[in-house]
Amino acid sequence: MAKKIDEILSESVGLSEETKSQIVGLWESRLTEAREEVAAVLREEFARKFEHDKGVLVESMDRFLTDKVRVELEEFAEDKKKLVAERVAYKGKVLEHTKMLNTFITEAVAKEMKEFYAEKKAMKENFGKLENFLLKQLAEEIREFRADKKSLVEQKVKMVTEGKQKLQETKAQFIKRAAQIIESNIEKTLRSEIGQFKEDIRVARENDFGRKIFESVAAEFMTSYLNEGTELKKMQKVLEAKNAQLATLNESVKKSKGLMEGLDTKLKATQDLVERQKVMGELLAPLSKDKKAVMKELLESVNTKNLQGAYNKYLPSVLNEAAVRKPESAKTQLTEATLSAKTGDRVKVTQEEESSDSSELKHILSLAGIRK
Repeated sequence: MAKKIDEILSESVGLSEETKSQIVGLWESRLTEAREEVAAVLREEFARKFEHDKGVLVESMDRFLTDKVRVELEEFAEDKKKLVAERVAYKGKVLEHTKMLNTFITEAVAKEMKEFYAEKKAMKENFGKLENFLLKQLAEEIREFRADKKSLVEQKVKMVTEGKQKLQETKAQFIKRAAQIIESNIEKTLRSEIGQFKEDIRVARENDFGRKIFESVAAEFMTSYLNEGTELKKMQKVLEAKNAQLATLNESVKKSKGLMEGLDTKLKATQDLVERQKVMGELLAPLSKDKKAVMKELLESVNTKNLQGAYNKYLPSVLNEAAVRKPESAKTQLTEATLSAKTGDRVKVTQEEESSDSSELKHILSLAGIRK
């Protein structure tokens, strides 16, 4: 439009530029006003149309939503009624099922408890039977163990008794054979010693003769110029003598210490031996001689502290063994031992044992050809 106005003005003749510019300005201002008026009218019309469309749309949406909400509420109410009915039916069925379940559980528990009590009763009876069986077996085992223990002690006593007899026989044979061997050895030794003694006498005579010759030569040499009687030699001899005396004293001190230690050891051993002999004497005093020998052999390897217990353990078997072998003599010996125990004649019994031991030792020495 502006281009057409410019073409029209350019074709017009007799219009100045100022006029053309005024016309163009007026035209543009009028055109702007017209545009504004048209825009205002259009704006108003569009606003009115918008308000109308808005009202129609709101009314339509309100009607649509109302219809849909009513339908949904009706469906919700129907669903709620159905839900309530289903809940009521479910509660009824749950109650019925709960009663059935409680009845089933009660019956099952009652049945299980009956079975449990029955099994418990049966188990109690079985335990009672087992306990009785074990007690019987244990009693039999204990009886067998006591019988085995008693037979073992009796067998040990029997073995010691028989061993003692065998030992006495072997001892007698050994003494007899040893006496013969020692007699022959002593005869050979005496023969060789007498021959050696004769040889020693001959050598001693020769040495005596040589010593006399040496003494006469030494006496003559002491008076000569080169003698050994100078002061220096005398001092040297004195010093050697002192050294020898000192060495002898040291050796004596060492021997004394060793002797003291040996004496202490022997003293302790002697004290232990005396205590053991005292206890053994008190325990063996009421017994006869053969029983005493058997009991002494049995107690040989027992500690001094355990002598009383071992004595009480072996005493019945020793008495029974003696009664089986010599019932009458055992009875008499027990009576004598009882009498000696009552009268307190223990010193006499000990003296008899010592005299028998000393006589046996003298016999062995005489057979060996040794005399005190």
